[in-house]
Amino acid sequence: MKYIVLFLITFSVLNAEIPPGYYNGTDGLYGEELKAALNDIISGHTEFSYADVWDALKETDKDPNNPDNVILLYTGWSVTNAGYPTWNREHVWAKSHGDFGDSPPCGTDIHHLRPTEPGVNSSRGNKDFDNGGTQHPVATGCYYDSDSWEPRDEVKGDVARMILYMATRYEGENGELDLEAVDAVNTYPEPEHGKLSTLLEWNNFDLPDDFENNRNDVIYENWQGNRNPFVDHPEFVDLIWQHLTIDFTANIFSGEAPLTVDFSDLTNSVGDIFSWSWDLDNDGLEDSELQNPTFIYQEEGSYSVTLTVQDENGYTATLTKEDYILVGDSNIPVIILDDSFEESLQWTTISLGSFYDWTRTDNASGSSHPTNVPDGEWFMYMNNYGGNEPAEDWLISPPINLVGMNDPTLSFYAWKKYADVIPGLEFKITDNFTGNPSSTSWENFDVGFDNISGDIWEEFDEIDLAQFSDENVWLAFQYRSTGTGASSTCAWAIDNVRVIGYDSSNSSDILLPSEIALQNYPNPFNPSTTISFSLTTESTESTEI
Repeated sequence: MKYIVLFLITFSVLNAEIPPGYYNGTDGLYGEELKAALNDIISGHTEFSYADVWDALKETDKDPNNPDNVILLYTGWSVTNAGYPTWNREHVWAKSHGDFGDSPPCGTDIHHLRPTEPGVNSSRGNKDFDNGGTQHPVATGCYYDSDSWEPRDEVKGDVARMILYMATRYEGENGELDLEAVDAVNTYPEPEHGKLSTLLEWNNFDLPDDFENNRNDVIYENWQGNRNPFVDHPEFVDLIWQHLTIDFTANIFSGEAPLTVDFSDLTNSVGDIFSWSWDLDNDGLEDSELQNPTFIYQEEGSYSVTLTVQDENGYTATLTKEDYILVGDSNIPVIILDDSFEESLQWTTISLGSFYDWTRTDNASGSSHPTNVPDGEWFMYMNNYGGNEPAEDWLISPPINLVGMNDPTLSFYAWKKYADVIPGLEFKITDNFTGNPSSTSWENFDVGFDNISGDIWEEFDEIDLAQFSDENVWLAFQYRSTGTGASSTCAWAIDNVRVIGYDSSNSSDILLPSEIALQNYPNPFNPSTTISFSLTTESTESTEI
């Protein structure tokens, strides 16, 4: 089935120069699991003394229009980089919130240290962050009261991402403090900083700009060797602190009319769910406000189902499962595979050349990436520009079961940019994947990659798979480049891979042969392996393996 997830908040960000693979292992994670994975990535950074911070800030906060000046955080002024008394080193996470002073690692972590005008720094003091108060007479874009400080609009997101970085980087491991972002003010002297709900708003209000991205790059490349993940991926903030994992299921998925179906909401949320809205027959109208409704389908057809939920924090998410309920006979197409890569990656990626690999990404910005996505937010991307050698990289589907399927067809979207003397991408199919693409016998399909236009998504549809009916097959996209630089590499992207067919048995029971080949990769185990299989029916209660 095709799952489309739409979130209320979207991002369009000019990404910094994120090293390939830096955030490996974070796909599909959210909440505390994502926070823990990011902590593992960014912990153990190179530490410096508090005196070293002077030199670091001269580089990280340098005025791009005047290299002898720095930009002050709360005023936005460009001033000489000579240091005090013109400016001093501001701990954005107030150092008294945990009492870590100027000592490493918290007290000298450059990701939350910024140059500020001394008088403004004194006014901010150790206040938590929140909206409102009296306008500051010097930093006129800032407001404050007895227990909170509101920075100017241009750096609200910067402040939020610095505080949330500290709450992620320092988790009480290896004798370090456990810093937490909380939804409160007056948090001194606890190792806490607020106000979390306001910081979440600021992260969405003020997305990373060139200055903040460059600062992140400089800290990573020249100083600490770690990055602020929320500058690279501001969407991580909502995934950790304000996440809705929306999902639902049904007790049955097909049958003759009239068909009675019970739906069950499976949504998880940081806050309590406030409302449910179901469109159960794909007519654009609300059919139920119940959490777990029942619906009777009176007419034959294929029905998409949409659920929209809202939690107590006002965060909204929508999930559509296309062609989810099938009412009637076998003339209704069956969705055998439908993957827009919105969930965790189920495909196998194998690199036989270059250190780059196919990557699941939602990066729809920058000159080398698509500027839009045909379905959802995520897609698969490969580009060997800057690689260490010519590339050969495989994107291989899980096994696709065509047993009992008539007239199976394939469709997908592809995107290409830049030039090579070879097309750079080939589409292949096999009915016996060995786990090693080099030793597998593949059938090449000429789907027309040679004719694809640059920098736009092209749909390839109704690719005939009839010769593979009654077999298990694997689909593969093979990327190759002749080199590693300009005019010798192409950038390719793949999205919304769909296989449909018609149930030849005219029955909800699909019998597999008594013996089928299930391949594993890697083989031998190193140190673990994956054995994948797929079924052509949603109902697996009677399945035996």
